[in-house]
Amino acid sequence: MVPSESPGAGSRDTSRLSREIGKASLRSIIDKARKLPLAGAAILIFGLLFQVALRHQAQPYLTDGHQREWFSSETLMQTVSILDLRDSPLESLTHIHIQPPGFDLARAILVHLWPSLDIHAALKQVDDALYLVWSILYGVCGLLMFRWLSGLVGKTIALLASLLFLLHPAALVYSTLLDTTLLSSVLVLWMYYSLWKLRRGCPSIFAVTASSVLLFFFRSLFQLPFLLVMAVSLYLLKVPWRTVVLFLLITGGICGSYVAKQYGQFGLLSTSTFTGLNLVRSAGVMKYTWPYEVDPDGELPSALPRVLTRKNKLDGSLNYNRLCYVEFDRQLESEYKTYLTTAPVAVLLSAYYNNLKIYWRPSSTYSPRKHIELLPWKSVYDLIFSGPVLIVLLSLAGVIWLAQGRREKDYACRVAMLLPAFYIFAISILCEQGENHRFKFFLEPVFYVFIVWQFHDTVVRGCRWVVLRRWLR
Repeated sequence: MVPSESPGAGSRDTSRLSREIGKASLRSIIDKARKLPLAGAAILIFGLLFQVALRHQAQPYLTDGHQREWFSSETLMQTVSILDLRDSPLESLTHIHIQPPGFDLARAILVHLWPSLDIHAALKQVDDALYLVWSILYGVCGLLMFRWLSGLVGKTIALLASLLFLLHPAALVYSTLLDTTLLSSVLVLWMYYSLWKLRRGCPSIFAVTASSVLLFFFRSLFQLPFLLVMAVSLYLLKVPWRTVVLFLLITGGICGSYVAKQYGQFGLLSTSTFTGLNLVRSAGVMKYTWPYEVDPDGELPSALPRVLTRKNKLDGSLNYNRLCYVEFDRQLESEYKTYLTTAPVAVLLSAYYNNLKIYWRPSSTYSPRKHIELLPWKSVYDLIFSGPVLIVLLSLAGVIWLAQGRREKDYACRVAMLLPAFYIFAISILCEQGENHRFKFFLEPVFYVFIVWQFHDTVVRGCRWVVLRRWLR
């Protein structure tokens, strides 16, 4: 006879099995937690908490404790009215000529999250949501920097360097400015991080493609020529030519289709960076106070979309997307071309040299914030991230980098990494006057990573050389 089990034996076995499964699951969870990028999560959390703390610190400097000392998205020259984005979003987004539609697309999506609110209340909600997104982008900037530097200088130095950059006054300023400067900087950093991974053997160019397309739709500086520059960089990085062709087909197909639409509607092949207003300003031609030279009361056909005929936006600021400004902009572009062929070379060089001097100013001075001005480290950061200190640091880092390239004989890869930065730098000087130091912030996160990387490697190599010499003795 088979002996019978004692009472409760089955339940004890089940309980023991449950405990074993529980222990195994707990060990699995702990093992996975250890693999999580805790440092990256810490940077994101730090960014959000620091933004909240700064917002609290800014309260005494806000008018009546309610209005911000910085502008609403409605006030920006490059945006269309929130009224048009709420009442006829598709028609408005397809009839924008003053800037790419990405930012207004985001505003159109947000305003429809509060359809029952009064338009002024809805605008406040949209701006609050954008400030939250910008705070997240601020943390993402630090996260991307940490990820990139981790592969260059190690996680400890990468964490410290990333947190130090998040204290940069310019980063704090642009995280409270509702234009696309911070977003553009993050996208450029992501693009460069993706190029670096390609150089290290990453087979996918999805991130490079996505960041290039997003830059096109969110910032007018990144037009079709930029896509060609990126294609050349990919080729020099020894990306297979079929992959380069695929990159051009995807980016050129998406961005080219939009440009074709713009040309069919307005006869334009670009937006504000490459059009008449910016060009005459960049060359020092300041005869016009655009758009006040245009008859503001001129009648436009009633059949046109409201976004092309509206004179003022919700807050009373001018709607620069009016159709009458397109023709005026063509006149400025014609004058710019004439001026380039008739002005003395010395005069043109003087104008562009002035642009260059503005470019090297501290980026944080573009839109001062009282609570940021009071930060004890602001003057130190402004000194480091402006000329001549930043120029010297970049030059020294560049010499170290090129010397290393001479030893490794990979000049093509180094040229590939330089080309996008040179394009952004050149356009910032040749097509803008007055806000060049704001354009510098597009590259400042990349500059920072480059400087930290090169100086860290130099210090490490120097220490190794000292240790080796002592050992040989």
